[in-house]
Amino acid sequence: MGIDHPQWEMYSSSKHGVRYMLKQSGVLPESAAAPTCQSCHMTGGNHGVRTAWGFVAVRLPMPPDPKWAADRTTIVKGLGALDPSGKPTARLGVLKDLDVFRTTQEDWQKERDRMFANCRQCHSSNFARGELEKGDMMIREADRLLAEAIEIVAGLYRDKIIAKSSYYAYPYPDLLAFHDAPTSIEQKLYLMFLEHRMRTFQGTFHANPDYALWYGWSKMVSDITEIRKLAADLRKGKKAAKR
Repeated sequence: MGIDHPQWEMYSSSKHGVRYMLKQSGVLPESAAAPTCQSCHMTGGNHGVRTAWGFVAVRLPMPPDPKWAADRTTIVKGLGALDPSGKPTARLGVLKDLDVFRTTQEDWQKERDRMFANCRQCHSSNFARGELEKGDMMIREADRLLAEAIEIVAGLYRDKIIAKSSYYAYPYPDLLAFHDAPTSIEQKLYLMFLEHRMRTFQGTFHANPDYALWYGWSKMVSDITEIRKLAADLRKGKKAAKR
């Protein structure tokens, strides 16, 4: 439902997926290591399919890195879970109930430890830990671009360059507005969050550089470039209209 989530394509064109297909076709022997989706996400027949970072790659508490903490705070404000002053809102409770993201260190660590144990079935501890940490760092870098985009749109609201939708009380863009976002720059922002950022971190965790870079990170770089340009044009148009 909604925007395509190409996890199967990410897996099947990764080394894991290619090895499995080669094993199925007899090119690799039956004894070859070739994990499937179920190997990593349904360990022991558990159909919960939970991950440490959750569906939107946001977690609490905030990281010790002050820049990343500020970026993530901006994103959580964009999700409507914090108000502009950083205080929790009613939506935070809803998102907790929906289990959209991990809200305690213990909950996050439980899922990370489970995935680490899965990786250790084929890989060394150092390799498995390093690959998972690469995913964390990709989220950190993606958060910097997304947070900048959110603040650009929030600045347009504050300066009354574009009107704030009445259904959302806070002077921040609503990342969950979907196609209800009324302007081109807001539409670009929600696609940046719900499509391109997701492909950036999901591609990384699925060990698929093609999705992580070309369908994810590169698209985010294009998004922020366009959002900066759209914001500058909107400000220029507002200034010209006042003359």
